[in-house]
Amino acid sequence: MRKLTEEETKKIIDAARRSYAMDSMIEIDSEAELSIGENAHGSVDGCYVQAWVWVNFEDAGITERKNDDNT
Repeated sequence: MRKLTEEETKKIIDAARRSYAMDSMIEIDSEAELSIGENAHGSVDGCYVQAWVWVNFEDAGITERKNDDNT
């Protein structure tokens, strides 16, 4: 498969934002990485889009966190 053009990449990222982004929960950068892959039938008809997902420490079972400069 040929490489995606800048316009195609932008369209894919825009579509991912419209379908999946949720303010402060799921963020998709304008320079997100894309991974083109085949579906179960061997056809190339889409791609994975890199996204950031927010996870609260409390949801992860972390109740105490030292407030320092380390992340």
